[in-house]
Amino acid sequence: MSHLPWPKENEQSPLGKEMIEKFQKKYGRPTHIFPPMSWNERFISAASDAWHRLVVEPSKFPRWIKEAVVVITCSTQGTEYCVQGHSHALRLENKLSASQVKAIQTHTFEGFSDPELSIFRFAHKAAGQPKSMTREDYEKLQRLGLTNEMILEILGVIWVNTAMNFIVDALGVKRTPEEVKELDLSLERALERR
Repeated sequence: MSHLPWPKENEQSPLGKEMIEKFQKKYGRPTHIFPPMSWNERFISAASDAWHRLVVEPSKFPRWIKEAVVVITCSTQGTEYCVQGHSHALRLENKLSASQVKAIQTHTFEGFSDPELSIFRFAHKAAGQPKSMTREDYEKLQRLGLTNEMILEILGVIWVNTAMNFIVDALGVKRTPEEVKELDLSLERALERR
């Protein structure tokens, strides 16, 4: 769960409930991050808005690329709760195999070709060592046809996920072994329906 308790039903604001439902509708699973954040309406509103605008809403990148960047960011920063949840989302988004998701989690990126490989390597470096980024890192993406807008979108996904990783880690949010099993079972059920 979390270092902060979840508000009881009568303690939740309408906006907090709305943000939680919005997340659950998009991801098809419960969130353990938004409930403790819902004690503060301004905070949950800002976090939810940034997340949805940068990761969920349609953009220049297919959604699965953005989810892959999220998994890269989570795994680079060691936020296991988010690695679990967004690996689940990544599998659902693009029908990636378990081995492809593992390659994203472990940063080997096997089974992907440019420009995906270049995007993933860029994201891994930016998420883990942002001060080591060079002009060459950006030029490589530009040579592959990515615009400055697209490069900033990658950085935006990393930024919002880094902020969420901070909250998850600071609040001590973790899944119980039963919740991890349920996440795996929901993925199996979803993949069987395809």
